[in-house]
Amino acid sequence: VSPPFLFSLGSYVEQINSECYYTNGTEQVRFFQRYIYNKHEQVYFDSQAGLYIGRKQAAGWNKDKTNLDNVRAAVDRFCKPNYFVVENFVLERKVKPTAKVTPTKVMGTHPGMIICHVTGFFPSKIKVKWFRNGEEVTSDVTSTELLQNGDWTYQVHVFLELTLKSGDRYTCRVEHNSLDGPLEISWEPGMSESERSKLLTGIGGLVLGVIFVVVGLIVYLRKKKGNNSPKCFALLE
Repeated sequence: VSPPFLFSLGSYVEQINSECYYTNGTEQVRFFQRYIYNKHEQVYFDSQAGLYIGRKQAAGWNKDKTNLDNVRAAVDRFCKPNYFVVENFVLERKVKPTAKVTPTKVMGTHPGMIICHVTGFFPSKIKVKWFRNGEEVTSDVTSTELLQNGDWTYQVHVFLELTLKSGDRYTCRVEHNSLDGPLEISWEPGMSESERSKLLTGIGGLVLGVIFVVVGLIVYLRKKKGNNSPKCFALLE
């Protein structure tokens, strides 16, 4: 797709988009040129039809043989050469996904939810599956739409609704052509990372407090012992 041409007309903008669509490399190439005014498409050229299609001005443009021949040649002149320019970057580019599992706050055995966050991958085709104790779970699974990150990578978030049971083990499996094998992230019901961090911080603070108390007690006892020891006086003649 080529960058759009923008023309400001007072408080409105006219935009021309040139787009190329490829099937099996350059075996099948389709070219579109779209004319958009005030956010509404007015006329477009479709190389498959070989004509302009749209509002009444399309009929007049189709009578201009010179212009029509020129835009029909865009498939060979514009689309095919640009395919080989971007082939290495777009078609051969692979970025491995990263994944993590986070639970929502769950009380008792009431239904909760865990989320598999899969981010930073390219190309966009990806499979994300949930497993419970090694068996695939297909019910109570929902997913966001594929989201673009703005840096030629994508992200998706897959949710699993569940009822906590002791001993259950949940695994998010990610399959992507950038990986040598499936990427698996496991989670078991229990203490969350934030709760574990708070517990460790509390234990560390308690240990540190005990150390200060012991050191203070030792210093106090030494001073007390020094004050109770017999004193010697020198007699001056």
